[in-house]
Amino acid sequence: MNQLIKMNYKSKAAMKKILQLVSIFILLTPVQAATIQDTVKIWMNEGNSFYQQKKYNEAIDSYQKIIDKNFESATLFYNLGNAYFKNEENGEALLWYERALKLDPSNEDIQHNIAFVNQKLEDKIDVLPELFLHRWYVGIASSLTSNQWAIVSIILFIILLFAILSFLLVHISWVKSGSIFITFFSLIFFIFSILFSYRNSTLSDKNPEAIILKSVINGKSTPNESGTDLFVIHEGLKVKITDQLNDWIEIKLPNGEKGWVKYSDLEKI
Repeated sequence: MNQLIKMNYKSKAAMKKILQLVSIFILLTPVQAATIQDTVKIWMNEGNSFYQQKKYNEAIDSYQKIIDKNFESATLFYNLGNAYFKNEENGEALLWYERALKLDPSNEDIQHNIAFVNQKLEDKIDVLPELFLHRWYVGIASSLTSNQWAIVSIILFIILLFAILSFLLVHISWVKSGSIFITFFSLIFFIFSILFSYRNSTLSDKNPEAIILKSVINGKSTPNESGTDLFVIHEGLKVKITDQLNDWIEIKLPNGEKGWVKYSDLEKI
């Protein structure tokens, strides 16, 4: 009996310690999160200050510290791209501009900087012509992120339900006519918003893109050094990744040409 009492007492004591540790963890977590947020703000301000002083390497280091903590934002990536551009590293600049654009597709400053840096690139490769409908579809889908399109689809679904309920419950002719009109268009836009959201969420997996970071590379016919040289490309060019074999990546140029390059010569967006 005494042993049982002692065991119960030990169990209660152990449980009490566990609860205390859990309570301390819960209390400390917001404090730790706040501390990290404060540190990130310090690094961000530090990076901006270095940028203003034209100390671009130091600015890059400060911004990179934030990224190493798994923080990301369009502003952070945009600032890092600016620092790389000022440091005359166009490949890295375009890489971070493109990453910023993925987080904020409608940002005109990012779009302008990408176009500006692209004008400075050595490679001037013609892009394969696209059908108008495909270009229109891609243009609209790319105007928002996958999550933003998901929010739009939820709003449209609510409007759709409201329109259907209005048609069923309100017995006024102009309300019924308006409900039919709203139902039709909200349904169409709802379907497209779902398609756009799905397209953007799977785009990086189905059609990953990358930026060439090496100054000059030769595209090979096979994934090895003995392959025939097919083309020469330079730093900053954006390409599509179509295959990978060990340390080699098959890329597709804007004009449709394909070739193999080393994995270390580029970085995925």
